[in-house]
Amino acid sequence: MPNGYHGTEEGWTRLEAPLREIDPAVQAFARRHSLRLTTNYHAWPERSLRWGRDVERLIQIYLHDEQRLSWNLWLCASQDRGRERFWKTQFLRQDVPMREIGPTIDSLLDEAYVTVDRWRPEELEFATTLA
Repeated sequence: MPNGYHGTEEGWTRLEAPLREIDPAVQAFARRHSLRLTTNYHAWPERSLRWGRDVERLIQIYLHDEQRLSWNLWLCASQDRGRERFWKTQFLRQDVPMREIGPTIDSLLDEAYVTVDRWRPEELEFATTLA
């Protein structure tokens, strides 16, 4: 993933297909909550929902394993303090087939949003020093 996907167009279509199935629900959720929706960051199959300024909040569904076609639903809140980044992260689903995400995507997104939105700056832990 660090360097993106380097396979065929057919391979890409196969990898992104599960995300395309949940796209209508993800897009509707983004509109309902006024979230920024981005797709396929760094040329890797994923959907990201972002909000917040001082503390940036993220719900991300991304391909975990392209051979097994497994997925992660990851939550993150981060805040830059000077040259340091602080964050809190959690997986709602990790290394699972899309059939464990897709059928309940609406309730999973609701749960994810409530969880990340309630994280406070004082709960964030040191993550890295920024360049």
